[in-house]
Amino acid sequence: MYRIAVCDDEAAALEELCRFCDEDLNELGVEHRIVPFQSAKDLLNAMNTGEERFNMLCLDICMEGMSGMDLAVELRRRDDLVSIVFITASDAFLREGYAVHAMQYLDKPVDREALREVLRTDIRLNQTNRIVTLRRGSHTVALPIADVLYLESRDHGVYIHTSGGERFFSMSLTEAEKLLPSEHFCRCHNSFLVNMAAITEIGRHALTLKDERTIPVGRHYYEQTQLRLVRYLNTNT
Repeated sequence: MYRIAVCDDEAAALEELCRFCDEDLNELGVEHRIVPFQSAKDLLNAMNTGEERFNMLCLDICMEGMSGMDLAVELRRRDDLVSIVFITASDAFLREGYAVHAMQYLDKPVDREALREVLRTDIRLNQTNRIVTLRRGSHTVALPIADVLYLESRDHGVYIHTSGGERFFSMSLTEAEKLLPSEHFCRCHNSFLVNMAAITEIGRHALTLKDERTIPVGRHYYEQTQLRLVRYLNTNT
């Protein structure tokens, strides 16, 4: 799921920007969560405790107490590479923005097309390797790879099982496999594709996933699945 934190100490501006982000991401077909904060300190605390993880931060620069720029400096000091967009009524902080590698400055009031382009750009440049894009009817659906557990061929289509439920797509499992990054997904059965990041245990006849569900391993797929999983773990751990 694509997650955005919006931080502004003005309640009306905060509500409006959250609504704009929600509408634009719905138009882009991106599954998302938007969390509002009225202080940079509250946002930093949420990130420090691990309570929330974000792909992008939309930060008002001028806020009481810790400013949006102060928060950005602190995050970059600890090598946090989260995407940052500043919302500002002044261009006085442009130089500081370069230092913290801000994606963009958006003037208040926020231009809708400018915001939409920032979202498109971040998803395309920074989230591409973490998102798979599929067609669902006339709509394009973007699913974060980390949320996908496995795919199942059933009912003349494919069910994609995610951490938040399941979605049905009118395509074959072979068609779906071609759209998925092979370094993350492995065919373990005629009717199943699995996200290797979701596997906690492999047996000759079944895989155990991180949510404790099990899916079958086909007799002709066991060795291939085992080899692919070892390669994946060696590369990603």
